[in-house]
Amino acid sequence: MKRKFVLLAIIGAMGLLSGCWNIKEIQDINYVTAIGIDFNQERKTFTVFAQILDFSNVAKLETGFPDKSPPIWIGKSEGKTIQDAIDSLTTDAQQRLFWGHISVIVLSEQVLKNCLKQSIDFVNRYREIRYNIWLFSTRDKIDNIFRTKSFFKLSALSNILHEPNELYRQRSYILPIHFFEYLAEASTPNQTVYIPSISLSDEHWKADHKPKELLKISGAHFLINNRLMGWLPESKLTGMRWLEKEVQRSQVTLLEKDEPIASIMVENLRISAKKKEGEKISLRVHGKGIMNEKLSSASLKTIERKTEKAIASEILRTYRQGLKIHADVLGVNNWLERRKWIGKKTIVFPYEIAKLDVDINIISTGKLKNKEANLSQ
Repeated sequence: MKRKFVLLAIIGAMGLLSGCWNIKEIQDINYVTAIGIDFNQERKTFTVFAQILDFSNVAKLETGFPDKSPPIWIGKSEGKTIQDAIDSLTTDAQQRLFWGHISVIVLSEQVLKNCLKQSIDFVNRYREIRYNIWLFSTRDKIDNIFRTKSFFKLSALSNILHEPNELYRQRSYILPIHFFEYLAEASTPNQTVYIPSISLSDEHWKADHKPKELLKISGAHFLINNRLMGWLPESKLTGMRWLEKEVQRSQVTLLEKDEPIASIMVENLRISAKKKEGEKISLRVHGKGIMNEKLSSASLKTIERKTEKAIASEILRTYRQGLKIHADVLGVNNWLERRKWIGKKTIVFPYEIAKLDVDINIISTGKLKNKEANLSQ
């Protein structure tokens, strides 16, 4: 009798449990992976783009490549405000849109010119969007950026829009930044900050003899006090990499009479900057080099000297480009020794580079062990 009473009590208690009756399965929610914002100056309206990926196909990658490339869904909606555009986007979304899985935000150049502060403020306030998302700008159409896939049949989550750090570790030119990093830098009055710009390119890769359109970081927009100063292509920002504290490794090709003589991979950079009298700056860049190619009989000292000269030339060329748009493109202020004004946000710009010292020590000439013998070949 006692045993029956205990059994009935357990059954009754189980009826009071709520369980997981309201749990949502992965297929019942649309997960937004990227958001883009554009602005129409004539109509004074915002256009919001949302990229949605099929996570069920992404999960299949654990057991190998999927049978076909995962589809990419792109939503587009217009409104007087960003929130209006998002609300309009949900009217025919069929299922709930979840914004907590966004890994990147892309802002058009029109947004940077006209309403950057409003767009940043929205992302900063929207509760589902995290701070550690990537931030890009673009001069291309955002829907075309979101439509771009990766190699083979991989998900778009594997391209540089969502995973830019992997490529930067191999080719350190323009450092990708997170949204929270931009907020921190932009909070300093008169500080120059940049947003890497992403674009489409079909220059180098083909699939089945057809050009494959892929993404690349093509340059950067520079801003001061949330005001756009200008855009520069990567080709004019080659000196920017030599003053980046996060640089992994970067390659420089040495020329003599317009003919290549060697290719040097530079790494382990150490950078310092001092403020001299007036608005003059002294810069020091020290690093180590690895020789990947040797195309002449030049000596080790000659190649080291030419490497230092090439890096100094790139730094000065990028510095002059920054003067044209009135921005500290090199980010020299991040390296200034501020022991004399600790706690103060002293911004020196425009400045004059009075002294530039570059010292590169080539520590390896490749697989051959005797580098002097290798250099004399």
